[in-house]
Amino acid sequence: MLAGAALSGPAGPALVTNASAAEAGVNLNTLEPAAIAQASALGAHWVRVFVTWPDVEPAPGAHSAFWLGQYDRLLNTLPKGTHAILSFVDTPSWESGAAAPNAPPGNPADYANVLHFLAQRWAGRVAAYEIWNEEDSSRWWAGGPDPAAYTRLLQAAYPAVKSADPAAEVVLGGLTGNDYNFLQGVYQAGGKGYFDAVGVHTDTACNVNSPYVFLRDDDGRLDQDSFIGYREVHATELANGDQVPIWMTEMSWRTTSATCSEGAWAGLKPEGVTDEQQATYLSQAYHCLASAPYVQVGLWYPVADEGAVVSGLLRANHSHKPSYAAMRSYIQHGDQLKGACGDFSGPKIKVYDPTRSARYSGILRIKVRATDSQGIQRIRLLNDGHLIRNFDPGVHTHIYPRALVAEMHWFGARHISIGRHRLTIIAYNKLRSVSRVYVSIVHLPAAPAHHHRHG
Repeated sequence: MLAGAALSGPAGPALVTNASAAEAGVNLNTLEPAAIAQASALGAHWVRVFVTWPDVEPAPGAHSAFWLGQYDRLLNTLPKGTHAILSFVDTPSWESGAAAPNAPPGNPADYANVLHFLAQRWAGRVAAYEIWNEEDSSRWWAGGPDPAAYTRLLQAAYPAVKSADPAAEVVLGGLTGNDYNFLQGVYQAGGKGYFDAVGVHTDTACNVNSPYVFLRDDDGRLDQDSFIGYREVHATELANGDQVPIWMTEMSWRTTSATCSEGAWAGLKPEGVTDEQQATYLSQAYHCLASAPYVQVGLWYPVADEGAVVSGLLRANHSHKPSYAAMRSYIQHGDQLKGACGDFSGPKIKVYDPTRSARYSGILRIKVRATDSQGIQRIRLLNDGHLIRNFDPGVHTHIYPRALVAEMHWFGARHISIGRHRLTIIAYNKLRSVSRVYVSIVHLPAAPAHHHRHG
């Protein structure tokens, strides 16, 4: 289903873009009128805001008139046709028995009951409810990721929303990065059919890479922290017989010259990018999404800087960053970039020895060269699928040359069976994109020794 296609209420403003492009929006980090005005001036088609359970139901069955009024005002103030996503998070201590708000609900039915109440109250005014936020992170789900427990929450929440507002979408809470392994756990726990879209978050801490840059894990799959890792989320859906859309409910790059202070890269790399880079990356991100029609919504986080959050389109003083103009351009004119999203081509391979269908006996000389502007990570040589040798120049230094020559005299060639064999040359670049070249060889019997008779 196209994002917003089945939502009740007036139609949203038309996007001037190709049909597959993601609809743009922003996250509001405050309910203050200024934030709503900023999103409205931007022309955002979607807004997302957190609704915290402890605020709206501070005691069992007691709903806060103040907080409900704050959200009512938000929904009443949004421009006609703007779609609102409410991310329903946190657990009151009266329910969980824990002081920390990130404790998961002790009884999923309690969460579902208040969600049903909210969906009834805001029927026709809320486009979607996001079930929790980054539930695959201990920061948001105390005790660490638990796909089975989260699936039970989905199974309670989905019918609660649908029975109150059938037109509202239910979104699997935004995953940290593109955490397709957690999603696989949800499918294994029986979660299929209990969400209309999968939320992902690509506002990775200390990310300074372009959306075009990606990494692969050891198994060859795109790393979840790569922007385009949503491709693995989609692949995981298909592998489980599902194909709901992906909603990128948080995406951004920080604008700061500070050094990274969190995660594995703390103290080792910059925390953010320049204002100009942020604008460039925003345009590139939506360009990538335009080639992935299953990603139907892309929301920037947040609309404006606030405190330590410095990834907004506006500064804390409300002045525009270059990314604000880039977002306005995308909303008004659509994706204007050309070319591919990222370079998935593997290295170029040249084989010097052996030549194709080379006939040999004894020791075999092998010489190949791989080149790639991203740098060569590895050349692997195999015979009939069995490893001969790896050439790994950066295994210890993590410095990858643009050209690498793999050269050896293969003594083991004397011991393979007589006849035709296939050599495989595999080259990986720094991004673990791969190329292969195959060379057939023919192992000949050793020439018989000649004995001379002496008279």
